[in-house]
Amino acid sequence: MCPGLAFKLTRVAPQLSLDAGHCDALAAARALSVWVGAGRAVTPGGALKPVLVPQAAEALGVPCPAKVRRAGDIAAVHRPWVTALAAGFITISGSRAVRVEAPAETTPQAWFVALEQVLQAQVIDPCDADSRIVCQVTLTVMVTEPPPFGQALRQVVAEMMVQRGDWDWDAPYLTEEVMVHPVDRVVEILRDFGALDRRMALTPLGEYARAELGRRVPPPITRDLPAAEVLRLLAVLPEEEIWEPVWRWLDIDPFRVDSTRDALRELLLAAADATPAGRISAVEVIGERGEYALPLWREVREHPVLGAHARSALADLDDGPALAQRDLWWIATDHALAALERHGVTDAWYILRDVVDGGARDAVRDSGHPDAAVLLAALPSTPPPIPAYQLKISLYGGLWRRVLVPENLTLGGLHGVIRVLFGWGDDHLHVFETAKRRYADPFHGLEECGDEYAYRINRALPSPRSKITYIYDLGDCWKHEIVLEKVHDEVTHPVCVGGKGDNPIEHYDPEYPEDSVPFDQDAVNKRLAARLRSAEVA
Repeated sequence: MCPGLAFKLTRVAPQLSLDAGHCDALAAARALSVWVGAGRAVTPGGALKPVLVPQAAEALGVPCPAKVRRAGDIAAVHRPWVTALAAGFITISGSRAVRVEAPAETTPQAWFVALEQVLQAQVIDPCDADSRIVCQVTLTVMVTEPPPFGQALRQVVAEMMVQRGDWDWDAPYLTEEVMVHPVDRVVEILRDFGALDRRMALTPLGEYARAELGRRVPPPITRDLPAAEVLRLLAVLPEEEIWEPVWRWLDIDPFRVDSTRDALRELLLAAADATPAGRISAVEVIGERGEYALPLWREVREHPVLGAHARSALADLDDGPALAQRDLWWIATDHALAALERHGVTDAWYILRDVVDGGARDAVRDSGHPDAAVLLAALPSTPPPIPAYQLKISLYGGLWRRVLVPENLTLGGLHGVIRVLFGWGDDHLHVFETAKRRYADPFHGLEECGDEYAYRINRALPSPRSKITYIYDLGDCWKHEIVLEKVHDEVTHPVCVGGKGDNPIEHYDPEYPEDSVPFDQDAVNKRLAARLRSAEVA
């Protein structure tokens, strides 16, 4: 943000709060919260029950059909609902939403959080780009005098999105397949939030939104950037979001397995001077190239910063010598520092806890890592308690299981829990699908999948009502919906606390029918405990 704009926004902050509180979106959200009152039923995903949507529409004075399939289909109701949740006008407790006595004044920060949530909920992007980027580009275009309208606006935004690399060249054609063009939806939301006036010019709220988006949304990673700058930008992204921009920067040719060799080398050498988060991003990207990256790893085998990572890769891929204890500690410290940089001390602690069986501080101290002191200063003196995630895992036809698991469980560990919960035999491939990436067992070598043992459920399910998908057997596609219902106090190991429906029959043969196995909660918990004991022995 330029200093002049910052000064301007600081001076008008009281007026911004006044404007934010009186915009149409916040006014509708408050009206909806009054209707919610002491409680209204919600779905497991936190949306208003479809049967109640017509009543909510009547309270808001907006049109609505008599029957609604899901609340998200009625934008005039769903938008105030999302806004009310984000602004704190209503909250969800169990299966009901209730009104909350919110402050009379809406801060610009609270207004912006609500805007972000509505953009995420209502903008359907043809290339799965971050809806905030479409909004940012649209606001940038609207600064021009006079601002373009309709098809002209769509075309200019599309050209900028393609130039940034966030949309593919055919995105303008793909937008025809969605019910509402993403630019049209963004403009509609911006007007509702008071960021655009009737003339489609930016208001002070629009300038504030543009400044906040400029601060929060990382700039595009284009092929002309030097590797050091690429790693700096990757370091501020969550791990699951680094892959698409870095592949664009590498400009991989799928028909030539060695086509990125020079770019990969540039990335690896830049990793030596990057922050831990940037360095780990480079190490993981190069690791994805498998044996084709062996010459690069050999080149930096004795490098003082990259050497431990190189020796680890060579031990796995090139029958190199077993990794020395000091190298293991160095790598664990580097990963923990990257987690500290991206997510905080809790995630850093989880990494050390997995690698070092007691004495984590000693391992960091003896690792020889140049930034060991930074990590030691951040680590707690005693191990913190690990919260328990209450997950509901559902299959077709009302078949479900409810389980408590530690929040530091990896997706790979969750796969083992799901096997026990539903009686799967582990004879088939499986994948997890999050909003940004797919994860699987790296041993199976599935394309475009991250390592399920390197991704934890506290990252995959960041807040209650978050959900991911687990697919078992990629042929029959047994699709499980996993929802984080609640966060409880500490739990030491997975515990099944409920369920409904018999275990599915994995290999059904009509000529040799077999009886389904009834759900037995006690038997499930015995098997979960046995898995824990076997893991401890291993």
